[in-house]
Amino acid sequence: MPDGLMQRFPHALNQLEAVKLGIGTGTALVDRQFRLLNMGLEMTQQHQRIGRELMRLAAQANPWTAVMPALPVLDMWQERADKALEMVRIHLSEMRQAFLQAREGEVEFLDLFAKPPEPQRWEEIRDHERVLMDLPGMRVLDFSAPGRHRLRNYTVVFAPRAGHHSNIAERVAVFLRDQGLSRMAVVEQKCAAEVPLYVEGRRHREGFEGQVEQYRRVLENLRERAGVPAHLIAVCQPGPLLMSTLILHPDLGRTFGSAGSPMDTEAASGFLTDYARTLGPDYIDMMLFLFGMTVPGGQAGAGRRTYDGSLQVLGFYLLGMHQHMRNFRRLLQDLRNGNREAARRQKSFYHWYNTVHHFPAGFIRDTYKKIFIRNELARGRLRIGGRRVRLADYPAHVPLWALAGERDDIAPLGQAVGHMARIDHVPPENRLTLTCEGGHMALFRSRRVLENYYTRIARFLLRHSDR
Repeated sequence: MPDGLMQRFPHALNQLEAVKLGIGTGTALVDRQFRLLNMGLEMTQQHQRIGRELMRLAAQANPWTAVMPALPVLDMWQERADKALEMVRIHLSEMRQAFLQAREGEVEFLDLFAKPPEPQRWEEIRDHERVLMDLPGMRVLDFSAPGRHRLRNYTVVFAPRAGHHSNIAERVAVFLRDQGLSRMAVVEQKCAAEVPLYVEGRRHREGFEGQVEQYRRVLENLRERAGVPAHLIAVCQPGPLLMSTLILHPDLGRTFGSAGSPMDTEAASGFLTDYARTLGPDYIDMMLFLFGMTVPGGQAGAGRRTYDGSLQVLGFYLLGMHQHMRNFRRLLQDLRNGNREAARRQKSFYHWYNTVHHFPAGFIRDTYKKIFIRNELARGRLRIGGRRVRLADYPAHVPLWALAGERDDIAPLGQAVGHMARIDHVPPENRLTLTCEGGHMALFRSRRVLENYYTRIARFLLRHSDR
């Protein structure tokens, strides 16, 4: 089942708990000092008031003493002393609150790594609601708007299998739905521990062919429900697989689009492809041997060989370490200062980022060799089910779009749009190529990218819809 990244590092977790304990102990000691100071101020005020009342009683007992004329002056002095002491108490209280807020923020920041992340959920629906299909390796969830629909077509967003929960695709799906693509579905990839080894007594394989077969079933189901083919959208990794499915079954797509997908991994240099080709095709087999796992009994995927998704997440951390460090500094400052809304957004992201999903061994092996090493789809050498799959065979009647980020270090700009130049038989009016200034995650999370680019994508899809 999915688990937390930091659970791989028990010694680091122990150190984090020790730091939290130190912060808690120090906070308690300083808080006691604040309380003692406040108590001292209260005692000073009480002593002054008692002295003043004693003098008043003495004056009342003997009105002819020299104390009586001084009472108004004493009253004025007492009032000013009370105000001064109250200001000091307020200042001390504010200092105490700021100190406690900062320490609580530090503990909350450490808990982001020290505590196992809560199970990931979809924001719009509960996981068990609106499940259109439950396949061995994926679920199809209905995100459609309520009421009647102006369009017949479903729009289906295929989430990536990249070591994280599929809800990374939710913002894109909901935004496009609110732009008028009201019949919306999202394909959620299951963690490898949830993918059964046998289905109806037959061995289930979750490599490229297994994924394409399930994609076909998804698209056929949505076409049957709507009466017309769906708009196909690949978020990151599913791009080559989804396009392969469309090439093999050209009647199952109304349009095709991809965002940040490794469509042509030779069209531009990128760290992942350069790294893979330097180490060679056998590297993934060695990694599976060293870091592969077998799903234990008692889980749906018992007996299935998997690849530890935490290695993928650590790789993503290394690729974007500078950005992550900036994010962590900003998050820590927000927590110390009590900026709850800004901190909530960052915490939500890192809860997602640190929740690890594992890969079926066959899937990670095929992705590494067929896409990042051999670039088989773009080269026209990919074979699925004994059939050859080439970009040259992309159905010319299916409009095509692609979105890339100029600072994307996962699927660099050229790789994300390189296939557009190779598919030159689609008419210009049925093509849309977009590039934004953001990095990889901005393609799926940035409000600016959604408003400036997905609005244009929505218009493109609406123009090519069945009403």
